[in-house]
Order: sequence, then C-alpha cells, then structure tokens
Amino acid sequence: MRERILAAAIEVIKERGVVGATTKEIARRAGVSEGSLYNHFANKTALFGAALAEVAGGIRNAMMRLLGSIGENTVEDNLAVLAAAAVRFYGELLPMTGPALGDPKILAWLRSGGPAEAGSEAVSLGGPVAGHSALIGYLEAERELGRFAKDSAYFAAALLGACQQHAFLAKLADPAAITGHARLPAEPEDFARGLARTLLS
Repeated sequence: MRERILAAAIEVIKERGVVGATTKEIARRAGVSEGSLYNHFANKTALFGAALAEVAGGIRNAMMRLLGSIGENTVEDNLAVLAAAAVRFYGELLPMTGPALGDPKILAWLRSGGPAEAGSEAVSLGGPVAGHSALIGYLEAERELGRFAKDSAYFAAALLGACQQHAFLAKLADPAAITGHARLPAEPEDFARGLARTLLS
C-alpha cells in the first residue's frame, strides 16, 4: 500500500505541483482512505518528501553504477551513462521541485535527509550536495588511475549543471527548437555523449 500511495503522490504532484496537490486527491488516486496515508507517513510533508525521494531513485542508482565502474570502460562512457540519467532525473524533478523549493517545511525535510518514519524504509534524495560529492569522488578515483586530469569539482558542476539546463530547455521548448536554435540533440543519450566528450576535451 505504501508503494501505491507513493506512486499516486508522484502522479498528483507532477500534475498539480506541491502547492496544488492534496492528500485527498492522492488518497483517491491510490484507492485508499485519506486517513490511511498517515499509517505510512507522519504527515503531508513526509509524504511529499518521500515522493521526491522516490523520483531520485534513478539518479541514485546511476551514481552507484558510476562509483562501481572506476577503472572500467572509458571515463567518457561512464560519464555519458550518468549524464543521460541526470537529464531524465532533472526533467522529472523540475516540475515537482519548483514549488517545493518555496515550501520551507519540505525544503527543511529534504535538507535533513528525510528522516524515516518508524517501521518504514529510509528514503531521501541524498541531497544534491551528496550527489555532487559522489561524482567528485568518482573523478578523483579516476585521477589516481591516470584516467582523468581536470579539476574534479568544477568538472562535476559543469556536467550536472549542463544536464539540468538541458532538462530545463526540454520543458520550455519543443525538440525542434533544441536541435535548431540551441543546436543540441534532444535525446538524453545523444546529449550526454556529446557533453561528456566536450567536457573531457
């Protein structure tokens, strides 16, 4: 039931944003009573925070795969896989976090790492700083192997920032505008490959 509630919460928040989403609508979509939401989440803030954390699952997994690929494949290949996942992640997260970043309670919950409720599995975004640090850790490890020779912190900021910008453009413009005026490939994989290659050069 917890997974069903989370799926419904993500659906509603994507459609209406954090401000417009209500626990009543989430419960209706999940096919449960509104009161039963609080059997799994301490309050509305915890539910919304968990929904955002659930969306972050893909990028967390991609980052874990990156850390497991140190010294394997090429650095470009590894970064291209991560960047494609990052573009998709930001594309999904941006519509949800716009209003969330203006809500002090949800923002504080996310910054704290999203403490788990009793009897539930810990869920959190891991924090954007944690993800940035993990990428730096990967790059530093590759540096020690002689496979990377740039400033890790600025490189990580450039890579993740470009992925967020691409996702932002994709939300505001149609694919033709991206490939035309912006001169960037619309597909995440194509963009990620070109981005990794360009930054490494």
